[in-house]
Parts: sequence; structure tokens; C-alpha cells
Amino acid sequence: MKKYKLIITLLVTGLLFTMCNQDLLDIEQQSVANLDSYYANATDADAEALIAYIYAETYNITGYFWVTFLNSMSDDSPATGGIYSNINTTSTNHTGNQYFTNFYNINYLCNLIIEKLEPDSEVKEQVIGEAYFWRAWAYTKLIRFWGNPPLIDHVLSNDELTPNNATTEELWDYVETSLQEAISRLQEKSGLGGQQAIGGRVTKHSGYALLGKAQLLKGDYSNAINNLGMVINSGNYDLIEDFRDLYHMAADFSDEYVWEWNVDDNSTASTYMNEGDFRFMRFTWNTANVTVPGGIQQQGVSGADVNKNFYDFMVARGEKGKPRYLGTVWDYEDILKRFVDLGLATDTEDAISKFWKTDASMINCQGYFRSKMLAWEDEVVPESIDNGLPYTYTNWPGMRYSEVLLLYAEACAQSGTNISQGMEALNKVRNRAGLSGLGSYTLQDVKDEKRAELAFEGERYLDLIRWGDAPVQLANRGVKTYTFYGYISSTTNYDVSEEPFAGSSGFQTGRDELFPYPYSEMLLNQNLEQNNGW
Repeated sequence: MKKYKLIITLLVTGLLFTMCNQDLLDIEQQSVANLDSYYANATDADAEALIAYIYAETYNITGYFWVTFLNSMSDDSPATGGIYSNINTTSTNHTGNQYFTNFYNINYLCNLIIEKLEPDSEVKEQVIGEAYFWRAWAYTKLIRFWGNPPLIDHVLSNDELTPNNATTEELWDYVETSLQEAISRLQEKSGLGGQQAIGGRVTKHSGYALLGKAQLLKGDYSNAINNLGMVINSGNYDLIEDFRDLYHMAADFSDEYVWEWNVDDNSTASTYMNEGDFRFMRFTWNTANVTVPGGIQQQGVSGADVNKNFYDFMVARGEKGKPRYLGTVWDYEDILKRFVDLGLATDTEDAISKFWKTDASMINCQGYFRSKMLAWEDEVVPESIDNGLPYTYTNWPGMRYSEVLLLYAEACAQSGTNISQGMEALNKVRNRAGLSGLGSYTLQDVKDEKRAELAFEGERYLDLIRWGDAPVQLANRGVKTYTFYGYISSTTNYDVSEEPFAGSSGFQTGRDELFPYPYSEMLLNQNLEQNNGW
């Protein structure tokens, strides 16, 4: 991957250089790759290098933004006070700005492959199919976050650099037709257990899964049912037995991962080249004052990432102590018990002394701690710790089969069709979580199941907006800050302080449904219309 990334970076840099001066286009530049000739004469190995770079780019922007930022904007996280008033006040400092360009860059690189790579071998046909998949993936993100961004369906010429906003219909059509092209070219698993042979690459049913999701987001429930049903009926996917194994090495290439990014297990891999996974280091808690039982101790970027509202929601559902609960959230007692169970402490009092460091406090925390996505010590490459750049062996899922099942159940509920099949899909997820199956279900049941199943995976905030629930559920997001101090002396009551965040405003209806277009883009493209409220 490191070699491939260097090759493509030099290629793109050279191409950008030749574009700077029209008079130079007819002159063969020394040490600069010619765009058309490179793609036209590409070998199978060259094609693999081109798509490897796109995988690296998609992997690179999937993680902190989705997990930390989007979770902080949802109703599952205590967040930092002022999440809506401080981050989202203008289009110049919004966290999503950098990703707007990233998604368009992925689309551009995919269009280069689609337009210029000769499909004269099976390898190149597959690479072209993967390019169709990833440009659809990029545009699904663009539509969900920005609404009606410009549609760039080909490599632009110099007189096409200021496109207008596209219509929603045009954008979803681009996603759907791209995925149909991908499905016609992509390989497929041989069956259950077949992903290992393919590695971390998308498959035909990865395409069906993303297509069905896109159609549900669009409101085309009938086609969503058909295409999500293709994944379910393929027999190639299933839920892993123990929810707690997700986001750990035990789930690598499991039948639950509809697609995943494979990290290099080589101890000499470079985290900067995305061959090792650094994101798990960022997803630990802020360990300045606490110790993660059985986990790495590098300091994370936030508090504990789960609020009392989410914890109470899980307990009210009867999930306390069950696999999905334990694989998602711990309360203080769960943490202390884990110290004892792992042999790291002899009893509760000893566990308390082991958990807290010099300052017994945790900022942005109400006494509830995310257990999902924590990296365990035995999953971290030992040499990387010695080098001061720790990363793990663990793969990162792009989509899980449980999400396919819940999307299918929602499409059935929204359309009022295939209800028995939708209930079967919903109950499969519930049963794995340790809950009994439902005899009937409503859309609210799907909403609740999805909140529990996909917590901290970047879907909750976007779902609340899509369902129209955000103005109520997010009205008070970020208006207070919290600090957890453990137990109140001689009791098991939680000692939590809360402070109002001055000037904070929660979710603003009419503004926060969409991200703003970056100010830099507005300056460059006078035809681009800004989203409402920005």
C-alpha cells in the first residue's frame, strides 16, 4: 500500500502540474506521467495500484469523523458543551469542511478509472466495478450531509469547473446507476466464510447492500426491499455469535462484515499509509486520569462518549448485562467488575484504586463509558508501541449485516409490505443481542433497535434528521458539560457535576439538517447555492 500510495500521489501531482498552464499541454514533460497514456497502457498491476489508492483514501476518512464527531452530535453522547453553537456557527470552521473535498477527490479518482482504464482483462473489469462502487459510496455521503451538492459524473474540462447544485433526483440516480454498473462487474464470495479469500475488497453483494440502503434513504422502499433482500437471500452473510467480538480481531473477515478495510498484520506496517490502524488509539477514552481495564492506555480525544440517556435507554430495554450491552456501554460497576474478572484487582475497592489515576475525575462523562471499539492490549502491534505510534491488527468494517437486516425491516415497516419477513430480520438482530423476538413491530421498534445495535457507528445523528426526530431529540445537545468523580463518599451514587455551557444552542431547525458548503468552495464556485441557515 505504501508503494501504491506514493505512485499515485506522484501521478496526480504531475497531472495537476500539467494542468496549470494550457501552453504546456502539448509538450511532453520530463518525469511527469501523461494521464491518457498512463491509463491506456496500464497493466493489471497498475490497475490494482490505482484502486488500492482509492481504498486507502476511503479508509483514511472513515473513522474519527463518523464515530467521534457524529456521535457527539447525536443524543447518545455527553459531548463537549456547545457542540452546535461552537462548531456549526459558520461555514468557515465546520468540521465537515475537509471531508467535502475528500469525497469529491474520491469521485474524481474513480471517474479517471472508469473513463480512461481499458477494460481488457478480468482484473481491470473488477477494478472498474470497484471504482463505480466507491464513487456511489462517496456521493451517498455527500447527499446525506450536504443535500444537493453539484453532480460531477465525469472528469471535468477547464470550462466546467463551476457547476450548479444538482437536484436530489439526479444525485440519487447517479448513485443507483453507479451501483448497478458495479454489481455487474464485482466478484462474489463463495459462501459463508468466503471473504478471507477475497480480502478487504467489496463484492457484488456489497453493491446490493449499498444500493438498498441508498434506495431506502431516497424513500424508494419497494426497490430497497428487493436489493437488501438479495443480500439476505444470498446465504453469504450472517451475524457473528458474540456481539462483543465486533471491532476486534475475532471479527476480521467474519460473515457479518459486508465489506471491511483490511489492515496489514505485518509488524513493520506504517500507520501513516493506512496499513496499520491508528483509529482505535483515538477511540480509547481520555486516559489522563483513568485506566482502561484490559485496553490500551494511550490518551484518547474525548471523555467516555456515552451519556446517561443512552444508558437508561439500554437498561429500560432489558439489555443490562447482555452481550450487546456489554459490547457497547459499561457503567462504573461494570468497569470495576472487569478489573476483578481480568485479575487486575482483588476486589471492588482495589479496582477503584486501579481505575483512577492521580486526579479522580473524567471530563465529558456522566459515569457511563463506551466499550465498543476499544482496542485491547493484545491487539496492538508491540513494535508500534515501542516506536511511539501504536496501531492495531484489527480490520475496520464498512457495513455490517445487522445493518442490512435493520434497513430491510425499516423498508418493510415504511411501505407496509413484507411485514413478516421484516419482523424476521428484526428479530434476528434482537435474538443475537439476547432479547426475545417480537410478535409484531412498528417503525419505532426499528428506530430503537437501530439505536441499540449501531450505537457509536455514525448512523444515529443522520437517522434522527431523516426521520424528522432531530428537533426534539437534539434540542438540548451540548447545553451542559459534565464531569464524573466516581461514587459519592460511602455510597454507590454517582458523583457528577454539570455546568451550563454559556451561549450554547441545541439543534437549530432549518439549519442543522444539512452541513454548510465550505466557505472556500463558495468563493471558488459562484454558482453554488449555500444551504439554509448558513
